Amino acid sequence: MNFGYFLRRLDQGSHVDPDNEAIVFEDERITYRQMRERAYKLANALKSLGLQRGDRVAVLLRNCAEWFDIFFAVAGLGAVMVPVNFLLKSKEVAFIVNDSGSSMILVGEDLLSLVDPQKKDTPELREIISIGKETPPSPVISYSKIMNEAEAIPVLDEVHMEDLFILQYTSGTTGFPKGAMHTHSTLLWNSFHQVGDFEVTPKERYLCIPGLCWVAGFHDITLPALWMGGTVVLFPSGGLDVGYLLGLIEKEKITKVLMVPTILKQVVDFPELSKYSLDSLELVATGAEPVPVTVIEKFNQLLPQTTLIQGYGLSEGPSIALFLSREHATRKIGSAGKPVTNCELLVVDDSMKRVPPGEKGEIVIRSPATMIGYWNRPEDTEEVFKGGWLHTGDLAEYDEEGFIYITGRKKDMYISGGLNVYPAEIENIILKDSRVAETAVVGIEDERWGEIGCAIVVPKERMAIPTEELDTLCKKELAGYKRPAKFIIRDEPLPRTASGKIKKFELTQSYHDLKGVEHG
Repeated sequence: MNFGYFLRRLDQGSHVDPDNEAIVFEDERITYRQMRERAYKLANALKSLGLQRGDRVAVLLRNCAEWFDIFFAVAGLGAVMVPVNFLLKSKEVAFIVNDSGSSMILVGEDLLSLVDPQKKDTPELREIISIGKETPPSPVISYSKIMNEAEAIPVLDEVHMEDLFILQYTSGTTGFPKGAMHTHSTLLWNSFHQVGDFEVTPKERYLCIPGLCWVAGFHDITLPALWMGGTVVLFPSGGLDVGYLLGLIEKEKITKVLMVPTILKQVVDFPELSKYSLDSLELVATGAEPVPVTVIEKFNQLLPQTTLIQGYGLSEGPSIALFLSREHATRKIGSAGKPVTNCELLVVDDSMKRVPPGEKGEIVIRSPATMIGYWNRPEDTEEVFKGGWLHTGDLAEYDEEGFIYITGRKKDMYISGGLNVYPAEIENIILKDSRVAETAVVGIEDERWGEIGCAIVVPKERMAIPTEELDTLCKKELAGYKRPAKFIIRDEPLPRTASGKIKKFELTQSYHDLKGVEHG
């Protein structure tokens, strides 16, 4: 079985209704029958351009229906898809194209400036295919033209479960991104567990907000919803209009949606939230970074009919490794839950011994949905799979009932006076101040303590926040060694990667010369 098999199921008959809506994007409504025909056409077109089994195909697009044409066409041909974040700069795009050895790239016409048509920076790139309404400049190929000339007949290759299918590049918070290698098997396992754990049904109407270039876009509920014959509604990429988002949920009768914490915060703070009828919304999943308890409590108060769950996952897989089930969503506020089906997960110390409840350790994972390694990086692969477990680099603790709480990144932790300090714990305290929009705590060098904490705080709407008040808040709730020695009020947003993660290494470099202040 593989993702090309999905198209064959529509030919041979299955529980999927071929005339049901598969994809909704703006004014487009595409049935399963039409999705199959589009994928077959593209597979024929790409094959005629020389695409062979095992070739890498880069995809640089904002959210659009063509993503699904490409996904299933590439799957059926036995080629390898390389999603590229549309927020990257041209040099970053070239790095991924070159690192993956992509021979083709399909790119939105609005992003064509990120790719050199003469391929000077990407010598292995043979073909550039532009997706859009305009005729692209030579030698770029028009997607519309090749689709119009292709036939919608099956050209599926003999693809095996263990064949490489996707190179999912990491966000590169600490350096160059790495390509996590996923096979048809790892991705299918990822979908299968979500169908059961998230109760995905053929009546599903899932709103996909994240970019399909990210794991959270394509692999979190999107593919499971399609596998079950439900409908995926795509949210346009770009700036967030909360009113438009809520209106779309109401109009399309959305049942499930994933919102990263930054979006979730905007939704619960939206003054006109009560004007929208959101009765269809059964489930909101959130994750990617720890969610402040205050945000969770406010959501539960404003939308009591909707279950909010927090999850945890990674590009290396599973894309959702932990989730908090409905029955525990309010009882275990702040927890990322327990491991999903077919996922072994432990919280361990540096010697790989499981830590006792209440103590922090690193999350390690074993699952059939885990990547098989990093593309062309055998040393990194060996390091991350030490002892046969995937070492995530994420820190957590668990309670007596086995519920896991994410506490930060191992690389973010700093040591002050010989004691470990975990920034996420401090950040959650600072975020209790309603004037704070976002914050990050980093460790900076100090002659006396080795390292001290520096809290960088961005106020909401440039509100005045006396640092003494932030220090008092931390003093009330934190041990002395955990309290930041320095508070920086910053007007500009915190620097983030293209996938939205805070670049703490950049903040550390920016503020490393600051001197701390003594606490009494």
